[in-house]
Amino acid sequence: MARKHIAAVRPRSALQRRPGQRPPRSITLIVCEGETEEAYFEAARAHFNLTTAEVVIADNTKGSAPISVVNCAEERAREQGGYDMIFCVFDRDGHESFDRAREKIRGLAARARRRLNIREAISLPCFELWVLLHFERTDRPFGNCDEVVARIRRNHLDGYQKADDKIAKDLMVHVDTALANARWLSERAAIEHGNPSTSVHAVLQHMKEVGVS
Repeated sequence: MARKHIAAVRPRSALQRRPGQRPPRSITLIVCEGETEEAYFEAARAHFNLTTAEVVIADNTKGSAPISVVNCAEERAREQGGYDMIFCVFDRDGHESFDRAREKIRGLAARARRRLNIREAISLPCFELWVLLHFERTDRPFGNCDEVVARIRRNHLDGYQKADDKIAKDLMVHVDTALANARWLSERAAIEHGNPSTSVHAVLQHMKEVGVS
């Protein structure tokens, strides 16, 4: 059942520890553009022993365009109790609204009233780059997502399919490798136009930290 619209972000008092009680865990909202990403984060939530009360993976009814992902996150942020952290996960991959979505996230994070603790988790050219980083370290540019998928199938998972729950679960064995490779890639200053690049590792690092807190 959906929460009622009351607050955009949880008040500071909601995170304060009461005498004799364990400190409350943070609540994270993840809004994705597609089923592949949703399957992956469902697997990650289980991998880090997180509950649906700690990490909410949104049912995105707004559409797969980047601006639709952000619009969904903005709407969900109004739910009762709000969220301590919100991630919007989307790709470059030829989307017309990619830059507009990034600009809106910056605006929501900087506004004076009802500011949201919202971040982008983007991949160029696509989310499959993040999948590839589970197996190898690369900074070669890709023309499109098909090239990334072809490399995954040729070198690592010949049966790779998008939105596959089993594959998503199997990837968790390599998640620490992906985190290390993504951090390495983010430090590469010579990458032209950010291709390839990803900030999805920020979501996984956050989930990992919440899981052990």
